[in-house]
Amino acid sequence: MRQRFKNYLSLTKKEWNGTVVLVIAIIMVLVAPYVYQQLHKDKLINLKDFDRAATLLSSAEKGSPTNARSGKGVSHAFGYNKLQPGQTVEINTVDSAQLTRVHGIGPSFANRILTYRRKLGGFATKQQLKEVYGLDAEKYAEISNEIRVDASRIKRISVNAVDFEHLRRFPYLSYKQANAVIQYRVQHGDYRSLNDMRDIALLNDEILRKIAPYISFK
Repeated sequence: MRQRFKNYLSLTKKEWNGTVVLVIAIIMVLVAPYVYQQLHKDKLINLKDFDRAATLLSSAEKGSPTNARSGKGVSHAFGYNKLQPGQTVEINTVDSAQLTRVHGIGPSFANRILTYRRKLGGFATKQQLKEVYGLDAEKYAEISNEIRVDASRIKRISVNAVDFEHLRRFPYLSYKQANAVIQYRVQHGDYRSLNDMRDIALLNDEILRKIAPYISFK
């Protein structure tokens, strides 16, 4: 009986090797999570860097430049520096970068405004901004307090010397109206004042009012 029981419990060499491999595998499975944790410790967040970045962002939103460790102001880091309350830009001399300092004006609107300014020769009044494509009454109300106009900066058109190709690009005159201005000058001589232009049938009082700040009779 004892011999039979002993034979039952005994293992062959192959079975013994398999048992050893199984035990080793079980040990490795149990130990693996601890080894992995030691080899892949989570990096701690640098709270000082986080706080510094938050401070820079807060300063940028308020429009006040704060020097970063590199020595550059926050305006350089974020690419803009919005106007402070009470500050304005002069619309006839401002460049694209300065114009984006106005609240509500991004690069796209800035380019449209400057393109229209170039076609006009300058703005005579702030209200003309509403003639810029996409700049409606709501947008105008948003930006008007940060813009001023120096009408002396307007580039006037010498109506007695201008040629048709130049005049037809002026926004306030249609192709036919520009041609009528040139033809009337050819037929009747130089214009002496705006009143002379009232004889042109294609020019009504509204058109004359719009072009008045841009016409020179020298």
